[in-house]
Amino acid sequence: MKKLKRLLSSRRGESSYISMVVFVLVAVMFIALILNLFSVISAKQQLDICADQLTRQIQLSGEVGADTETLFNMLKTNIGGVKNVSYQVDTTYCKGQRIQLGTPFQVTVTAEAALGGFGDISLFRITLKSSAAGVSEEYWK
Repeated sequence: MKKLKRLLSSRRGESSYISMVVFVLVAVMFIALILNLFSVISAKQQLDICADQLTRQIQLSGEVGADTETLFNMLKTNIGGVKNVSYQVDTTYCKGQRIQLGTPFQVTVTAEAALGGFGDISLFRITLKSSAAGVSEEYWK
């Protein structure tokens, strides 16, 4: 025990095996955190693209319908590293599923991501949210 204590408190210029192991462990954890952070940033960009494409589809069709749900399900499969992906369309100025020509609406896509963990173990849960706004281009009689 005394030898270990003396080794840890040594002020000599030599590095010991223990200090090298600690350094490698800290470096590996730092690299894992950076890679995990990049995956969260990538997922956020994919959510932005999903919100934009849903907005464009609703602009052209003028309604939130089966085509919107099909497009969302297709886009959702391309988003990696997130769970519980959902979307919501705010159509405050219109009633029902159809959106009249010139009526604004907003699409919000949300998902949950994990930051700072190895595999399924995560330290922080982050809610990612992407929004896009549009105006309907369809005239309903």
